[in-house]
Amino acid sequence: MSKLVARMRRRLKRLNDRFRLVILDEDTLEETASFILSRKSIYVVISSLIMVAFLIAYGAFALTPLKYYIPGYGDVKLRQEYIRLNMKMDSLQSVLQAKEKYWDDVRKVLQGDKQIQSPDSLSLGQ
Repeated sequence: MSKLVARMRRRLKRLNDRFRLVILDEDTLEETASFILSRKSIYVVISSLIMVAFLIAYGAFALTPLKYYIPGYGDVKLRQEYIRLNMKMDSLQSVLQAKEKYWDDVRKVLQGDKQIQSPDSLSLGQ
């Protein structure tokens, strides 16, 4: 376990090691730019760039009409139409079930499996 801790400490210490990045003009060998970098600063810069790119992409899709081109993300009008059609389908299904029950009862009566009740014996919820 101590080897693991020692290795981790060495890696953390190496994050602060400094390196010099020099950019030279190829023709004159004149130094045009010089940067002193560490592994930690490179990590921070790359992480920041990735985060900024993600935020820009998220903003472009979440705050603009581009979101309607994402599969599964529908238009508001289409969603309202879908809800209306779904409600209509549900009501048609209930009507169809009632008609099926009616025809099943008629078939049973014609086959003699079910007795017809007289209207006097029916309770109408009174």
